[in-house]
Amino acid sequence: MIISDPGVWPQSFMDFSTPSEFARNALYFSPQFGHFICDSAYHVERSFLDQYLLLYVCTGALHIRYGGIETELRADRIGLLDCRQPHAYWCEDTVDFHWFHFNGCSSRAYTDYLYQRFGCVHTGPHVPPLREHFITVIRSTSGMLANEHQISAGIHSILSGLATPGGLAAAVSSLLEPAIRYIHSHFAEELRLDLLAEQCRVSKSHLIRCFQRYVSCTPHEYLLQYRLRQAKHLLRSTDATVEQIAERCGFNSASHFTRAFRQSNGMTPSVFRTIRF
Repeated sequence: MIISDPGVWPQSFMDFSTPSEFARNALYFSPQFGHFICDSAYHVERSFLDQYLLLYVCTGALHIRYGGIETELRADRIGLLDCRQPHAYWCEDTVDFHWFHFNGCSSRAYTDYLYQRFGCVHTGPHVPPLREHFITVIRSTSGMLANEHQISAGIHSILSGLATPGGLAAAVSSLLEPAIRYIHSHFAEELRLDLLAEQCRVSKSHLIRCFQRYVSCTPHEYLLQYRLRQAKHLLRSTDATVEQIAERCGFNSASHFTRAFRQSNGMTPSVFRTIRF
């Protein structure tokens, strides 16, 4: 189709799709998508669009204003925007980029999660390989018969790839492993935050930030989930009472244990014990 937007070169591509009702209810889907080559006349500014946007810059750079901050999206970087928030993007020279709007499934939750952890621009060695998923999404959407499951899988691959950067395992291993090992060995004890920070030789505030960035929870939340995990093993493999299990797993009372277990699993420890797996 002919693209009349200022600054978009003739060799650019854009198309639209109409997702099925099943895709809207159960999958990620992309209603607009394209591959643009633009010059300095290209400028997009919106106050609201009920969609989300993924951009991959091949060459050149896009300038982005989002969340009150202006930043640059250079080659081999990915931009992720919640278009329900005011935003703008433009180029000052020539830029070549893939893009698609998306929605459905857990788009809002995933976009919020990634923005809180990394901001709207993603960079690093884990980003360039994700370009293939952009190409997959665009090709699958623009085909004669759109493969909605492949489109959804491609979008999820990009989002999950951004959520697990290549340095994640190394960061957890080198920085957080001492604290995690200590939790695993002493989960039944009262564990203070300063004691865990000492294991990693960092400040308490830095330890909390690292847990939230790389494990997606606080040290206290990680400890609670590990205690509940051990409690499940005891519920299934022993005849210990709920009170005894609560004590063995570091809970200060059976009622505290039961509340935490129900909140995490939607059932009491006693009911969990009766389920056949």
